[in-house]
Amino acid sequence: MNAKARAGWWVLGVMAAGATQAGCSRIIEAPMAPVGLSVSFDGERSSGIYPTLLNELGAAIGCEFRIQRMPRARVQKMFESGQADVLVPASASPGRDADGEFVPLVQVRASLITLSPGKAPPSLAELLALRHYKLAVVRGFTFGTAYDQAIATLRAQRRLVEEPDAAGVARALRQGLAQASVMTANIFIGTLTKDADFAPLIKQVRVEALEELGWSESGLYLSRHSLTDTDRRALRTALTQSARSGRVWQLFNDSYPPGSLAGSIRPLLP
Repeated sequence: MNAKARAGWWVLGVMAAGATQAGCSRIIEAPMAPVGLSVSFDGERSSGIYPTLLNELGAAIGCEFRIQRMPRARVQKMFESGQADVLVPASASPGRDADGEFVPLVQVRASLITLSPGKAPPSLAELLALRHYKLAVVRGFTFGTAYDQAIATLRAQRRLVEEPDAAGVARALRQGLAQASVMTANIFIGTLTKDADFAPLIKQVRVEALEELGWSESGLYLSRHSLTDTDRRALRTALTQSARSGRVWQLFNDSYPPGSLAGSIRPLLP
């Protein structure tokens, strides 16, 4: 069965599961920042895993999503203020729970990413102890409490290069402004894959696990400020169905080369 046929069966399944829903009460605001193969833009046209998922979901349950390109930090602020209905993609974070309801879609593991073969620190604690070591990160990303605390320490010590997206991080590493980054490998490699200028860097990428960063859930947040309870419930039900049915994982596998997701992303555990 080809990708279009599998998507068609998934849409039918979501429609059946949500047959009593009458669609969303209004257009759902879903600003996004480019994130490798997960979210990309060609002018105003969005593509990638998450725009595809939302557009399929919208067709299935009668919701329209307005997807606009925004820097990640601005998307985060829009979500906190109720100007954005959806924060996607997003890792689960206690700091976001007051603003939104988290819906898990996959499991991810952030790693230390470098472009050199030198010895890498095996933990955030050892990284912090290396006074010359700088990180380049995407502003607004979070991968749990240990990550957030390390980022705050590096920022206070002026050892942090903060960029609006993963492409900015790739440029910072190429220019030697920082020794490494921390994010999921699929985001970084997906970013390099989409840009011919970065493609030569792929063979230089080194990915190392960090002791403090294990597997965690990633998905999206639905706003508690701007969405009605009915709309939020309809979206949560459809998104949960998309993860349980395997459609989300299928989109990742259709987008990335075989075997390239190992160690950075996996489907939700049953």
